[in-house]
Amino acid sequence: WIAGRRSELERDSRSRGRITMLSVVLALAGSAAAADVAACPGEGPRYGDYKCNHDTTHRVCAKLVQANGQPLSWGAGDFWEITGQKAFQWNDQIVAPPNPGDSWCICMWATAQLIERVGCDNVHLRCEATDVAWVLRSYHDGGRDLSAAQNCLRIKCPKQVAAAPRKARWAARHLADDP
Repeated sequence: WIAGRRSELERDSRSRGRITMLSVVLALAGSAAAADVAACPGEGPRYGDYKCNHDTTHRVCAKLVQANGQPLSWGAGDFWEITGQKAFQWNDQIVAPPNPGDSWCICMWATAQLIERVGCDNVHLRCEATDVAWVLRSYHDGGRDLSAAQNCLRIKCPKQVAAAPRKARWAARHLADDP
């Protein structure tokens, strides 16, 4: 009985070791994918590294201001007008140090709303600074369906879509086929 129990414990120990090693590998793979997102020029210091890959919604780096710091038109108005956030307009923060630029990490729901309102051709996205893989594997944000955002990313960001994990690419492809 003791020899059988020792063998069982050794087997469990080896199994736990494999599970622990698998967890480490998966965590490192996730970190590598997150590191692939570039800094969003203009994003404020809320995340420290200025990347759009920290919370569950602010995953899209969108160009919101012109070179002169004024709101950029997206066809039917600027970002703040279209999303109903004009009272909170923060273009002055986008162009200010410590990360001056023309962009900001925006919500996935706002991205979908913008695309639905003005069309994919009129949105200004920074693909290299957008967490494309995250958006592709998300279905809703803020109560809004993200299929318009996913379809637009497939058009505007083919390099990042191709680099996304297979599961995210599958979701984007199948969502694109939905009417």
